[in-house]
Amino acid sequence: MDYSIFWTRRASEDIASIFRFYSTIAGERVARHRLLRIKQDLLCLTTMPHIGHLDKDYPHTPSYRYLVVLDYRIYYFIEEQTVYIAAIWDCRQGSPVFEVNN
Repeated sequence: MDYSIFWTRRASEDIASIFRFYSTIAGERVARHRLLRIKQDLLCLTTMPHIGHLDKDYPHTPSYRYLVVLDYRIYYFIEEQTVYIAAIWDCRQGSPVFEVNN
């Protein structure tokens, strides 16, 4: 049974920010390549949505999982047949401030 992937507003803003940053420092080609890699690596969630790790740093969000892609922690949750990409956090920064909202 396949799941669909939906990007929340926050995740969409995060991915746009990553694109802008890499477009500025490395060029649009590199920025597109990073985004493509992130999106391709997330396709596994359509068939294996529980593959991600539960985040023990956020016990108040027991349904949130994450995958690490490149330098990013991709947070997501599952509802029925949809995987919601909730946020993208650059692991090279400090701990994420993560709020529960869809």
